[in-house]
Amino acid sequence: MLTKRLGLTLCLLGGLLALPLQASQRLVVMTPDIAEIVVALGAAAQVVGRDRGSSATSLAQAQVIGFSRSLNAETIARLRPTLVLGSAAAQPASIWQQLTQLHIPNKEVSSREDGSDFAAAIRTVGKLLAREGQANTIAERWQQQMQPRPATGRRYLISYDGRLVAGKDTAADTLIRAAGGVNVASGFSGFKPLNRAAWQALQADVIILGSHTAAIYGGKQGFAQRPEIASTPAGKQGRIYTLAPQQAFLLGLNSPAIVEQLVTM
Repeated sequence: MLTKRLGLTLCLLGGLLALPLQASQRLVVMTPDIAEIVVALGAAAQVVGRDRGSSATSLAQAQVIGFSRSLNAETIARLRPTLVLGSAAAQPASIWQQLTQLHIPNKEVSSREDGSDFAAAIRTVGKLLAREGQANTIAERWQQQMQPRPATGRRYLISYDGRLVAGKDTAADTLIRAAGGVNVASGFSGFKPLNRAAWQALQADVIILGSHTAAIYGGKQGFAQRPEIASTPAGKQGRIYTLAPQQAFLLGLNSPAIVEQLVTM
């Protein structure tokens, strides 16, 4: 009887000792894609800092640390995080080294700009937060939903601001290929500016613009009226659309839904 009571006491004590470690975790998420994972895993309450684009209601209590593409290590350090997470979208690229020099634990869980390692990132975050089973389920579902749709031959151009266009090795390219389409800017890597002749020559069937830069390209209607755009299949058929930057230029948990949108464009 005494042995049984002692075992029960030790079990309860072990549980109590385990709780403070999880409850005291102070997370900073530097990019929206990784913030989505943390929220999906039910760890939003542990987040003390987030980038400006991570706007989930459950993260409202977390302090904004700035824009993910222009981060400051000292700002993050002031929050006394026990772990900082992010992806390749966290800039400057030196932010990881800076955090390490400040003796702040950090992990770049997704290092590919095209998001091809996003499923692995889900699993990594799950492991770091002791939520591996849940993370595996989410990752497997995401991978299944991102399987390429049947090829359509539809020609896409995705542009940040009506000038810079997403080539291969970008999240936009990954989305296009998952939708069964063709990225007509795949002749180069990353983002490159296109001149008017190039816009016309590529003859895109669908053009997608970042909604956040509408003032630069004059809005969807203004952009469509440009001579080099009006003469393309996309311009003639009115197949010019806008997407939020997190939807078009960053892979995330909602990317399967964005792929479905591209299929119908």
